[in-house]
Amino acid sequence: MAVEWQESYKIGDASVDAMQEKLFELTNTFLASDDLTVLRPVIVSLCKQARAQFELEEALMRRVSFPGLEEHMAQHQTLLERLISRSMDVGKGYMNKPAIAALMQDWCERHVPEEDARLRQFLAASRSA
Repeated sequence: MAVEWQESYKIGDASVDAMQEKLFELTNTFLASDDLTVLRPVIVSLCKQARAQFELEEALMRRVSFPGLEEHMAQHQTLLERLISRSMDVGKGYMNKPAIAALMQDWCERHVPEEDARLRQFLAASRSA
């Protein structure tokens, strides 16, 4: 099952939006394959992309004094820790694709449309004020 990037997921910052869309693309690459030689580098890319995207998004939230910054950062940290843990398992020769798939699907289908929407709304209100 693929995750679908939607224009409504954009928060209004071109750099963050592009990185978020790339995270969806990597997730779909992961979901579409059962070949371990494909999955290993994709998991590494997912970890790197998530970390870079979160750092950029958090910097934006700090710049605009987003009121939900701490909670949002904690959610990012939780995903990264779980993703890195699963990545370490792959490095040891164990692939738990269902766990990684569930983690990324939840992120794409819950965090982005719900949690990132709060940031989008805050940014939109700030621009119109």
